[in-house]
Amino acid sequence: MPETAEGQNSRGRPKVAPGRRKTSGRWLFALLVLAIGSAILATVLLANDMQNLRAIYRHYGLPWPLEDKQVERAPRPLKGKRLIALPIKLPDHVLAAPEMDSIGALVRDIRRPGDLFCAAFADNGMPNGGWQPSQFDKTTFECLSETLIPSTDEAAQNASFFFIAKGDPDGNIGSIRMKLVAPDTDAGKTVHAMLVRSVELLIEQTQWGDLAEAVEHATRLEDFQAVRFGLSFKFTREFTAPNRFNLIVLPTGKTPAIKATRAYFARQDWLPVPSVPVPLVPISRLPIAPAR
Repeated sequence: MPETAEGQNSRGRPKVAPGRRKTSGRWLFALLVLAIGSAILATVLLANDMQNLRAIYRHYGLPWPLEDKQVERAPRPLKGKRLIALPIKLPDHVLAAPEMDSIGALVRDIRRPGDLFCAAFADNGMPNGGWQPSQFDKTTFECLSETLIPSTDEAAQNASFFFIAKGDPDGNIGSIRMKLVAPDTDAGKTVHAMLVRSVELLIEQTQWGDLAEAVEHATRLEDFQAVRFGLSFKFTREFTAPNRFNLIVLPTGKTPAIKATRAYFARQDWLPVPSVPVPLVPISRLPIAPAR
């Protein structure tokens, strides 16, 4: 039978509708795009040990479904030329135990020069002769101030305040002493105020801020004692009279460490330093032998 134009083509194959061919092509392109996009997304999420995927789980608060397994790797031996161990001999004193008798300690001294220290007291109502040799020992320098306020009543006690600082000719202060006699009178209140001001000046000049509480004890006339960094600060009431008080500042060296430090810095054991150094001859003035 002859072929019809509607059912078959010239070669005997059935014709396909144009709409069906376009639809299948679109689905194929969509699947191809989806596969490529999924591959790219999987690469991004799984890269760097799935760090990006972990970040998404952490952002939404989801538990991580995969267990982190730590793989233990055997250490690999280092390749290279090994160095030959060489014996090293150290001196005996490197590993020896320290000698406790030679160990020093922090030691507190009055670093304010004697002339400036005494001038500060003179500027605050405690006149003194300045830093000068003692009348009894020319190798000892001192400055002292004494204020006496006689009582108008013969039966009453005189009020007085005494201050002295001692040291060496170089201006190093070694000890300070103050003595107060303060009866219950107006004169006694005056000298008591001088004592309180002297304790304040002592702390200001020495920069011993840790002894600031001594000012309160001096104001209340209460005993106070402290031994810190090899220095003794002691304010006590005399047992012979109720209105007499003493303040003594002295270096102390009861421990071996403090004794070793003071002995090391004792200037009397140092070699004397020449007062005028020997001038150096400039190189330009040295005689030069004539060329031959």
